[in-house]
Amino acid sequence: MNKLLELRTDLATALGALGITTYTHVPGRLDLPGAFVMAGSPYIEQGQTFGERIVRFQVVIATQTGDNLSETSALDELILSAQAALEEDGWVVESIEQPYASDFNNAKALVTILNVSAPETFN
Repeated sequence: MNKLLELRTDLATALGALGITTYTHVPGRLDLPGAFVMAGSPYIEQGQTFGERIVRFQVVIATQTGDNLSETSALDELILSAQAALEEDGWVVESIEQPYASDFNNAKALVTILNVSAPETFN
């Protein structure tokens, strides 16, 4: 397994405690509620010490479809739970973007993106 896939797998595993479907890639069909991991920006850059790199990912979290109030409440809970789980696992949650509605599986779901990073040394 390459290092980037290993990091995406670690991220998806850390989110497993949320009780949602998680993916290490952008899925063709997202089971809701769910989350997937994709490259952040910048994806990889120089770290603080020689040989160290900062690797960034975006974690996209989507709620189960429903009325606006229930989706908003569900997303709030997912955001807080995801942030706690990722930080406990050693990830730096750099920012959480404004929620927006997105189409998944022919239905609108409320979505947000967590921008996360971790220092990494590549061999």
